Amino acid sequence: MRFGGHETFPVREGWLHKGLKLINNDQEAFSDPYVADALGVGRNMAKSIRHWLIATGLAETQPSQKGKKGKIMVPTELGKLIWKHDPYFLQIGTWIALHINLVNNPEEAQSWQWFFSRYSTQRFDRISCSEALKRHVDASSQRSPALRTLQRDVACLLSTYAVPVPNEHADPEDASDSPFRRLGLLTYFRDSHLYRRNEIDVATIPAEMLGYALCVSNALKEGDLPLREACFVEGGLGRCLQLGLDAFIDVVEKAEAELPEGAVRVIGSAGERNLRVAERTHVEWLEAYYHRTQAQVAAA
Repeated sequence: MRFGGHETFPVREGWLHKGLKLINNDQEAFSDPYVADALGVGRNMAKSIRHWLIATGLAETQPSQKGKKGKIMVPTELGKLIWKHDPYFLQIGTWIALHINLVNNPEEAQSWQWFFSRYSTQRFDRISCSEALKRHVDASSQRSPALRTLQRDVACLLSTYAVPVPNEHADPEDASDSPFRRLGLLTYFRDSHLYRRNEIDVATIPAEMLGYALCVSNALKEGDLPLREACFVEGGLGRCLQLGLDAFIDVVEKAEAELPEGAVRVIGSAGERNLRVAERTHVEWLEAYYHRTQAQVAAA
């Protein structure tokens, strides 16, 4: 379980594009002491980019193929797919998919898993959130890091998602804001220093993300799921996007209407409504999203 690999930096605009481009050209690039120069960022930012590539599931490390002791970084199948269809990370479905990956990756982003799957407080400040994380870690069997380490992790997480209100008149050329803020999951009120969770507008959620999340979270390993259970399953779409049951059912109905027949179905059984989702990998779900959006653009 890892805390702090981000070097306190949330993902910034253009970072994942730069990182994927770099390892596509040179798999040993992140072993180079001058990789920060190649990326055009500071040294700690280069470490952060490496972390985010791995934590979001875009890249993975492998032993060097040349007999060297070091490791190389290569794009995953997901990274290759996104590089092919959305290399500049412009589509909302790409960011939702990467967010789902973070929530389901406790090895690299444990605070993300805890915050979206375990921590249910709707309004909070940064201190109370950090203390709640500390209690959670202390109650587990793992070794607890220092409170300051957890505070930095929480600060990074909140900065990743929270849109400040009132919003300052920022320079449009400033790329320091995290693209994950586009999801609208958190609001930060400057005057009170409080954060508030938000439920995402169902209309902005691509239908394929329902299957993607259930696949990444491994929630369908035993077959159909009752709708309520599917909504609140750890790592699923409901938890990741902070959806209530009614909103989740709206997403399911949207998926039934928009996706090919049989991709998503609600099955009545013994008076209970169960969710049945076609067997696909998470990469196949995201690929289906890209193909559908490309077809919509072509038809417009």
